[in-house]
Amino acid sequence: MEPVLIFALAFFLSAVLFQTRGWHLALTGDSNLAGVQKMHGVSVPRIGGVAVFGSLVLYVLLARQWGERSTLIELLSLTLVCALPAFGAGLVEDMTKKVSPAMRLLMTMVSALLGYFVLTASLTRTGVPMLDHVLQFAVVAVPVTLVAVSGVSNSINLIDGCNGLASGVSCSVLLGIGALGYASGDTVLLQVTLVCVAALAGFMMWNFPLGRLFLGDGGAYFAGFIVAELALLLVARDHAVSPWSVLLLIGYPVTETLFSIARRRLVTRAPAAEPDAQHLHHLVYRWIALQPWSADTRLGDLRNPLTTVALWLLNAAAVVPAVYLRDDELGTIAWLCGFVLCYGALYCALYRVGSLGSGFVQRPWIEL
Repeated sequence: MEPVLIFALAFFLSAVLFQTRGWHLALTGDSNLAGVQKMHGVSVPRIGGVAVFGSLVLYVLLARQWGERSTLIELLSLTLVCALPAFGAGLVEDMTKKVSPAMRLLMTMVSALLGYFVLTASLTRTGVPMLDHVLQFAVVAVPVTLVAVSGVSNSINLIDGCNGLASGVSCSVLLGIGALGYASGDTVLLQVTLVCVAALAGFMMWNFPLGRLFLGDGGAYFAGFIVAELALLLVARDHAVSPWSVLLLIGYPVTETLFSIARRRLVTRAPAAEPDAQHLHHLVYRWIALQPWSADTRLGDLRNPLTTVALWLLNAAAVVPAVYLRDDELGTIAWLCGFVLCYGALYCALYRVGSLGSGFVQRPWIEL
């Protein structure tokens, strides 16, 4: 019942944001459609995160009004409080375009620090005995936890380039976390993941495939923070779950982030936080754009949604094995290594093909 209510709330809030765009688009829409990383051709509200975050807040308020005091409500309430700095910094950036990447990173670390103290969400197990020993000391565990949470949160924001990509990947990873938790008997964690997926799914009805409303930095940071915190709680609460399974769950966004940092610093010699149009979703989009059927169909321009579907499949190649191989740590490690190698090979192949094409800004897939 809870997921259905939250889905409806997120859908309704998204509908309100879209239908009232004439009032706020000048503030909430993209002001620079010519940016190198942009993949859409019309200004669309970038505050879909308000619907996702707001639906969960409304649900908590309604549940408390009805007198419900379940473990689910308590855990969800505390998680939302901890997420406020990360979500708030991203939302302010969506509306002002003036919050620096360093400040947004700092705010995600503040949220992670709140999670450490309020949720006791800490990275204390990695599957490497020597590292696990030193992580028992707070002086080591705290900074490592802050870096891990902020890294995952930023990784979801990094892949937020196509309709439904960041939200779809987040839903898939959250379902994986819930499945691993359920397999270990943690039904509360499963319930939390389901309500978060419901909130993202309600928003996605307005984001994929038509792109009428975007998640924005606020929504992407929030989704990434939720993924990171629930992943930490899974490892901390359920000792039967291997940390390698959780790492494989988030294999796609984390690999994309680390690969992008290495590419910028070692190949292009650019700052790690500088936006560019060389992420994997850009290359997949460019390859699809080279196909004559991708833009000339009765359904309209399919390049953006097809890019998302292709990368959903790539993400599934990490999430499904992470759940299936949960009792096989060596198999999980081997699959993770293979996934990273395949990612690199795919990237290089698409880069060579895409370099032959030109033009990168997508025509609007629908007239809003």
